[in-house]
Amino acid sequence: MIKIHNLIFHTTVETILQLIRTETNGEYLKKQNRSAGNIMVTCPFHGDHNENHPSCGVISDSTSSMNGVYNCFTCGAKGSIIDLISVCLRIDYSSAMVWMKNHFAYSKEVKEDLLPEITLEKEKEDKVILDESILDEYSYFHPYMFERGLTEEVIRKFRIGCTPEGDYITFPCWDEDNNLIGICKRSVEGKEFILPKNMPKSIYLLNFILKENISTVYVCEGQFDALKMWVYGYPAIALFGAGTSKYQMQILNSTGIRNYILMYDNDQAGRKGALRFKNLIRKDVFVTDIIMPQGKDCGDCTKQEIDNLLNNI
Repeated sequence: MIKIHNLIFHTTVETILQLIRTETNGEYLKKQNRSAGNIMVTCPFHGDHNENHPSCGVISDSTSSMNGVYNCFTCGAKGSIIDLISVCLRIDYSSAMVWMKNHFAYSKEVKEDLLPEITLEKEKEDKVILDESILDEYSYFHPYMFERGLTEEVIRKFRIGCTPEGDYITFPCWDEDNNLIGICKRSVEGKEFILPKNMPKSIYLLNFILKENISTVYVCEGQFDALKMWVYGYPAIALFGAGTSKYQMQILNSTGIRNYILMYDNDQAGRKGALRFKNLIRKDVFVTDIIMPQGKDCGDCTKQEIDNLLNNI
């Protein structure tokens, strides 16, 4: 049994690998050895897939949610069984899913903890879409932006502004389809944060991730945290706090993002939020949970501190 998205395929990893080898006339996955819950195969990603000794391990454990995930111990390539099929058969991801459906029996998995798809559609229908010309009202720089470590490049890219009175920093929020759905505000004095009443709890900056086709994403709690990560060269999203909603997870599960690096605060709420994220995210992606320094979030850390944390992954 192999779980892919919300489908359960009633077959084994070994059967899939053997079929790939047959359909490629032995060009790929030339040798297969078993090793402690893994099937070791010759890697299709390096050495022009002509290595003599199998170095790519594919998890073969029907009781594991990671069943079918591969990792090459030589070149570091990793991904799901669908990615492996895609590379070996030289087809795209969607075609690889069709290949699986054509060759193996499957059924839909029932997940009680996830909302039905109609909920996502209903949220889309209920959104209020704003005209982006409204952002011209907030097109001001404020010294507080630079005090928080933002650069002019990042400010302009994400159209960060402030109210004409200068008392609030403004953050335009787009949905995953690049529609402007609200403007959040953060007080310059104090920590007051205002989220528009009618705006669904979407995912801050996800639209930029999707437009730029970024596959590795850093997940933060707050907007300033995500913006600071972009300043440091790490493309990030923010979830408006540690309490990830089912609606947000539905959105993420509908994207092609393959790798998430969690940068939650190192407190009780952050640890609980990271665990919830890992429980609700699709099982065919990679999630790395970074433990932040006690009492610090991404916005408080220097670039060197962030680099050091990520270099230790």
